[in-house]
Amino acid sequence: LGTGPHELKIEVNCCNIKKLDLKFYGIEKATCKVVLKYKDLVYESAELPGLDPTWEEEFIFCVDDPENDKISAVFYIKDQLLGDEQHYALNKLIQGKATFKGLVVPGGKADFMFTAVNFGDDAPPDEDDAFMDFL
Repeated sequence: LGTGPHELKIEVNCCNIKKLDLKFYGIEKATCKVVLKYKDLVYESAELPGLDPTWEEEFIFCVDDPENDKISAVFYIKDQLLGDEQHYALNKLIQGKATFKGLVVPGGKADFMFTAVNFGDDAPPDEDDAFMDFL
């Protein structure tokens, strides 16, 4: 690998938090958004109404060190943080192949696709190698 910047494309697709108890959180009308962070860079999706909005928004991050750096994501409903910040490693991504990532939040989850644009492995590892990851 060169010395960056390496481009990471993240598609914020949709969420479904229909199992969320809005009364418990004191929310009458739900609006949802996702916030992605990498170092000092912060991207926010649009704030959309409902418990299952579809964003289909795309963000490009220039990543310095894909082997060690991580992207984090948080979920907001009505400007209230819902759930915990989650971190996603980039060192297992395959170049040019969209990889599903989920952000688990109370009542459901938000879905993303991470694509390593100009870094990552060229092809999926052999099954034997993947087996070793679990040991």
